[in-house]
Amino acid sequence: MKKTFRSLWQKKPFRVTVWCGVGFAAVCALFVLVCNLIVILTAYPHREDPEEVMASRETYDCILVLGAGIKADGSLSNLLRDRMTMGVRLMEEGVAPVLLLTGDGKDPARHDEVGAMEAFAVEKGIAEATILKDPLGLSTYESLWRAKYVYGMDKVIIVTQNFHLDRAIYLADRLGLECAGVECDITMALPMNHIREFAARVKALFQGLTLPDLDTQKG
Repeated sequence: MKKTFRSLWQKKPFRVTVWCGVGFAAVCALFVLVCNLIVILTAYPHREDPEEVMASRETYDCILVLGAGIKADGSLSNLLRDRMTMGVRLMEEGVAPVLLLTGDGKDPARHDEVGAMEAFAVEKGIAEATILKDPLGLSTYESLWRAKYVYGMDKVIIVTQNFHLDRAIYLADRLGLECAGVECDITMALPMNHIREFAARVKALFQGLTLPDLDTQKG
């Protein structure tokens, strides 16, 4: 006689529960893996070696440096310092006429990420007139959306770490930005950065499909 789920449950509830849990976990893991592969494969053609970018003499509308937090004393986090170091190098090589710094600067008296980024760039010899600050770039999607619709950029080169680069490029591509991405892995990222990115790519995939409008943040 063919066994039904109900009969199996009545005879071996613990075993059935375990297998259902395993099956559900496997489906979730497969879903996350597929989402990550879509983002990574979409971004791959837009990844560039920074040395080749500088040697090619191709120019972009801006060099977009994505925020990565500041320390309690207001100095750049290690990850952000690496991003800014690469951004400054690209500016010095004439890759773009503008350095667009994006991060949290809504309340500069308490937390001025973009101000700290600007101070670093100026200290390295970048003219203030060539720097744009976006204090409302509170996420990767917001930063890229605002680069396009608030600051009018069409062709950007994105600077961030390897673990974050695919997601940033994917969102830029979905927003219609002509983009290239360069990594700046000087400081080793923490394992948690990579783990978090698996979930972040799933969110990014849906943002790229729905392209939510951030019109309320244009101000």
